[in-house]
Amino acid sequence: MINWASERVGYPTQKPLALLERIIKASSHLDDIVFDPFCGCATTMVAADDLGRSWVGIDISAKAAELVVSRIEDRQGLFRDITHREDVPQRTDLGDLPLPRSHRQALYGAQGGDCAGCGEHFKPHHFEVDHIIARAKGGTDHPDNLQLLCGHCNRVKGDRGMEYLRSKLQIG
Repeated sequence: MINWASERVGYPTQKPLALLERIIKASSHLDDIVFDPFCGCATTMVAADDLGRSWVGIDISAKAAELVVSRIEDRQGLFRDITHREDVPQRTDLGDLPLPRSHRQALYGAQGGDCAGCGEHFKPHHFEVDHIIARAKGGTDHPDNLQLLCGHCNRVKGDRGMEYLRSKLQIG
């Protein structure tokens, strides 16, 4: 029997890493994606990552997300390759959505005329409609995924996330 007390991270439903590795080896191939919709303390993600599988973990708990990121980053060392998203997925069953630019007036009202990046107030014609999550990264044209940015902020952000723009603008 293997003593797995050293693996414990204090999560009540944690499973032994060796058990998850055995399950993943038996039920997947190297080019498969391992999906854990209740990833808790990240043991499935750690096992999948150690076995060279791509993986996706979802959990409603902020602590779970924190554990996934810290455990994977600790194991990957300097060569970290993890994308942590906190956005809520949007519905894709809404049919054809109108073009993003058609939402300019509604977004202007919702944002109070302020740029979602730098916070400066502009007239409507100075704004550009921007995807919060870029289409290339799975974002949709749904109005909940749109915002208005001034031209400068939109160019700085490009197709990256708002975290990138905030870090470039030094906004907390």
